Amino acid sequence: MPASNDQSYLAGELRSGTVIVCVDRECITLDIDSVVTTNVSGAAEGVRHLAAAGHRRIAFLSDRHAILTARQRYQGYTEALASLGIPLDPAIVVHDLADASVADGAVSTLLARPDPPTALFTAQNLVTIGAIRALRRLGAENTIAMVGFDDFPLADMLRPGVTVIAQDPTAIGRTAANLLFSRLAGDSRPPGVHVVPTTLIRRGSGEIRPA
Repeated sequence: MPASNDQSYLAGELRSGTVIVCVDRECITLDIDSVVTTNVSGAAEGVRHLAAAGHRRIAFLSDRHAILTARQRYQGYTEALASLGIPLDPAIVVHDLADASVADGAVSTLLARPDPPTALFTAQNLVTIGAIRALRRLGAENTIAMVGFDDFPLADMLRPGVTVIAQDPTAIGRTAANLLFSRLAGDSRPPGVHVVPTTLIRRGSGEIRPA
């Protein structure tokens, strides 16, 4: 699961005949099979879902922008806004949220603005958890809509339940394993990027309409 944008450190392993499959993020610098999810289109679907409920002030909150998946989800957010004719407001875009507590503070700051967002798109599950804490502390969990990217345990047990763009880790793992076994068995087809689609799961938070 490559975290950086440079996987050249694996070149020697490839030359020695080691079979490698990258999971979650594409391999950029080497010709290696990758299994990823639909980060761009999944994020765009989440934003469109909030817009369909009537929201025009949709904040974006994410973890480190240096991470490829975070950049892809931000791309989906901006593309969805553009397709909907909603202006991008940098004042309600927050990157580089390191953990849930930092995300909690960021949401509190956004909602204290004179023109706060009416909806949140949180691009990672720890960011989503921090946002939930802020909304509950502020008593805004039933008035501010939210869609999170990534599901997490007990998201369906909260009130309201958390609407998410869910990845399919089982399918991702199965696809990666099948690729690995195929390569070990001698499959010499050119490596490629294999995409596993996300799914929008409606639970309540993403269906809240603006006041």
